[in-house]
Amino acid sequence: MTRAGHVAHRVYDPVLRMLHGVNALLIVLLGAGGVAADNLSPGATRAWLHDTHGILGAALVVGLLCRLAWGWAGPTHARWRDLWHPADWRAHLARGRLFTPPARPGHHPVASLAYLAVYALLAALAASGLSLLASTQGTGPLAAVFAWDARLTTWLADPHRLAGWAVLFFVCVHLTALVLHARLHRVPVAQSMWNGVQYLESK
Repeated sequence: MTRAGHVAHRVYDPVLRMLHGVNALLIVLLGAGGVAADNLSPGATRAWLHDTHGILGAALVVGLLCRLAWGWAGPTHARWRDLWHPADWRAHLARGRLFTPPARPGHHPVASLAYLAVYALLAALAASGLSLLASTQGTGPLAAVFAWDARLTTWLADPHRLAGWAVLFFVCVHLTALVLHARLHRVPVAQSMWNGVQYLESK
């Protein structure tokens, strides 16, 4: 199967695509809700946003745990080893060329390093978010340890907010890279998480 000089490879399975879509939506909603709450005066709307933020955050934790499990149990291109390319990372750094067209099925070697970093960031966000849920609202799985702990709120609020901005920055860079791959490299990339098909230049 070809498309304008490209060969199609079926790479991303339905479970991976579903987890990607759900987690991405939750991240955007969490970011938008967090920014909105930060810019509102105390009141019913802000309290509702904080409550909703906690619920969506808990849902994201479940989504991330499912992605973690699928990284071990899923098919080839869903697995964590498909994101692990240390030799390629060193080679790209040595050449000073990071933004290159996709050359093989699966995750782009350089992009995979960014994905691993953002997963680590999301893990930190999840841990701090659950801690803040306990310390500010007295609920969640960590409530037995951190319920209404004002000191924890003081320590974690700013780092949690900063990590959230970092994830939103990654989302913007990720979307920009998809557009640039299509414009500069003439390689369609974005649809691979919609239909599972990745197009690469025919050799």
